[in-house]
Formats: sequence, C-alpha cells, structure tokens
Amino acid sequence: MATLIDLPTDIAHLLFCRLGIPDVLNMRQTCKNMHSISQSRVVWQFLLTSLAKQQRPIPRLFDRSFDSLSPAELEHLTRKAWNLRQNWMTKSPVVKKTLIIQLEPLPNQGGLPPTFEFMEKTGKRHILTLMMKGPMPEGFLYDLQCWDLDVSPPRCIAQREVGSRYLTVNKSLDSLASLVVQSPSIEFLGIDYSAEDPVSGFYTVSKLQNITQRPVALNDSFLVTQNDQSQLYLVQLQKNNDDHIELRSSQPMLEAVFEVMIQNEVVIVIRRRILEIFSVGDINTSQMLIYPIAQHVFQWDIDSVSISPQTTWPQCLEHRYPTINLLVRFGSLLPWPVNLLHHFVLLPNPGFDGELHPSSNNLPYSDTPIVKRTISSPVRLFSKYHMALGSRGTAIFIDSHTEDYFHRGDVGQRLAGSYARDVSSVENDVEDSTEVESTMDSSVFGYRENDDWTRVAIDEEEGRIALGFLDGTIEIREYA
Repeated sequence: MATLIDLPTDIAHLLFCRLGIPDVLNMRQTCKNMHSISQSRVVWQFLLTSLAKQQRPIPRLFDRSFDSLSPAELEHLTRKAWNLRQNWMTKSPVVKKTLIIQLEPLPNQGGLPPTFEFMEKTGKRHILTLMMKGPMPEGFLYDLQCWDLDVSPPRCIAQREVGSRYLTVNKSLDSLASLVVQSPSIEFLGIDYSAEDPVSGFYTVSKLQNITQRPVALNDSFLVTQNDQSQLYLVQLQKNNDDHIELRSSQPMLEAVFEVMIQNEVVIVIRRRILEIFSVGDINTSQMLIYPIAQHVFQWDIDSVSISPQTTWPQCLEHRYPTINLLVRFGSLLPWPVNLLHHFVLLPNPGFDGELHPSSNNLPYSDTPIVKRTISSPVRLFSKYHMALGSRGTAIFIDSHTEDYFHRGDVGQRLAGSYARDVSSVENDVEDSTEVESTMDSSVFGYRENDDWTRVAIDEEEGRIALGFLDGTIEIREYA
C-alpha cells in the first residue's frame, strides 16, 4: 500500500501547497523525506504568493521579485509575513523589538514636540525626524535628521538645520529628491546613504527661488504648495521654471486644507468639509487655473484626517489608480470632536479609460467615498489625540479610552489599532457590499497613565509603529 513518502515529488509539492504554513512546518518534523520537500522552492514561493494575493504585508521584501529569492529567503519572508499578521490582529499585539531615538527638546521655550515620518528608499526603510532647535531673527531653527532603523540603536545618517517646519516626503521612490523643505526657499533634498558624516548626508538637488508657499505634497514631477490663505498651487518640475498653477476650489470661501495627495495624474485635496479631485495630466503652458473634476461634500466638518493609497500586489492591480483610504474624525458643536473614527474608501472607477487623461467625463475615482467601518475612539476635552493610516488600510490612533485599564477616565492615553479586512481584495469587492464593519473591539497596542504621547506613525509593510513623546523621545515598536 502506497504511503505519503511514496508519492512522486510533484504530487507531494502540490499537497504541501494546499497546507497552511504551520502545517508545513509540522510535516517537516515527521521524516527526512518530508523535511526535504518542506524546504523546496515550489512550496514556499506558492505560499508567499498566496499571502501577497491576500494583500498581506511582507517585511524585508522591499522591491525584490520572488524569482530573485533563494528557497531559504522565500521561507524566511513567508514565515515573517505570517507571524506579523497573526500578531498584528490579536487583541494585544506583542512588541518584538523596541528602538529609541532621543531628540533634544527646546528647554523652557514651549517648543513643539517632534514630528516624524517613515520613508522607504534604496531597499531600506528609514524615519525622518524634525525637532525645533532654537529661535532665529525670523521664526525658529529646526533640526532635520534621517535615521537608519536597521541598526540598534538607530543611527543618524543625515542631518541638516532648516529654517522652517514645513517639509514633505517624495512619494516617488525613483526620484533623486527624497523630500522637499521650505528653508526659506523651496529646496529639494537627496540623501547620501553612504556619507561618513551625517552633516553631509543631505544634499541639495535643486531649488525654486521664486516660490514662497510651503510644500504640502510631492510626487515625482509634481509639487503642490499652499499659502497662508489656504490657496493651493501646482508646480510642474519638469518644466524647469518657477511657474505655478492655482488649484482653484469650487467653494467661494476657502476652507482650511487638511490633506493633499498626488496620485498619478490627479491631486486629491481634503478641506474642512469637502473632498476635491483635480486633473493635472493635460495642462497647457498658458493655463493659470485648474478647477476640480469631481467633489464630495461631507455631512459634518472634519476635525482631523489621514489619507493613504492602498498598497496592492502588482499582479493583482487591475486598475491604474489604487483604492484610497481615508480615516476621518469629525468635529462637533462642542469643544471636542466626536468619539468615532470613520474609515472611508475612495474606489477606482471601473469605467475609467486609461488611454485618456482624467476629466469630468473620465473620472479615475468614484466621486463619493464609501464608509467601510466605524471605530470607537473617545477623546477628552483638551486631551492629545492623533491617528495614522497604514499602507494596507490599518488604522492606528491615540485616544483617551483608559478607564478599562486603570479605572480612570480623567487622565491617560491609549494606543489602539483596527485592521481593515479586504479593503481592496479581489475576492471581496467593497462596491458589492453594503455592510459596514463595526470595530468597537480595536486591538490595544498600549496605554499609559499620563498624556505624554503626541504623535503616531505607522509602517505597515514592516510592522512598525512610531510614537512621539513630549520630551523629544521617539519610540519605534516592531511587531514582525
């Protein structure tokens, strides 16, 4: 009678590909033959591809193709991705590693706490930090630093003093300029990752001398700036000049700008109560104004918002424009915002013609964001709160829900998160479902009995969360 070890190798591979990752590892322990099969390239490439199709983040993959990886690397990445998602979705995710960056706050000056943002470049992930350093004759001086997170403690690889707190990271990974700062002119900076001295780590790629507005969004050849009156302007960098075109809102009274994102040939702008989409794909040289091709008015005023495009495995991307995730906390008539977060998704328009530029007759997105889920997130009067969205739609937020942990509701903070299931999965199209997920039972990543947390950022691809403190500390928690 034939047994499992008598099966032809290709049939055994086929069976292993139908097993879950824990089952493959258990089969490995049974005999030498099963141990050998469990190490084959066919099995682990199939399992890793399956995770990618489920839109699972794969830590340490970066921009490498699966074909370029060895069988051992495929197994390592598969197990790491599986372990991260299992940990990430529990009620209390376990921190695997903690990194600390200690910045020096401005003493007795009431300086701003540090701001920071994860960024990817050259097959590695870093974090940018900005800290107020001291007063100048006009304004304040800030310390801009880039940190390597692959070493412990994190190592500063680039450092520069800038005369403004306004900067934005380039969302294009292929561009020479990694970020743009206002200091005081618009200056595009690259990073020399091999520099021996951090002071020479940042270098100037180019400048725009005649533009005084602050940068709010940068993606490859498009830059969006904003003036003090909340007017937005588009700069086409490939034109090699300082000409800028106004992105004219349809509202007669300009509302405050909360978020700006450039995605391919459109600019998405979120103001206090309105979302506008501008087409920037077909602009003539004499054009001075661009009006929105679509807009959506929210039912209530926005208090705060986070926006992020949905990362999708390239083989599953059937549309040129990815799903856009919006995490919104609405304001209220009271001095504090509502105790709910709303996760909206802006879905690609299936009727969009990719051969044509976006227009009011050829919209790349549906003009109405869809509520995917609501999240309970109470905040107290005058308490500190913040939120961020991951590349896969996971929401991370700081709020005031503390009475369940140390029986006090008048002090303390909670770090919580909510994993978005199948936001843009091909198996579960949001458009075909009217169901709104209720996520009252958010995962709790931590809590504390004071209000020292000021800011949060998330690198969902690597399973990292960064927390900013009033004293200048930045704590990076790794869950992979």
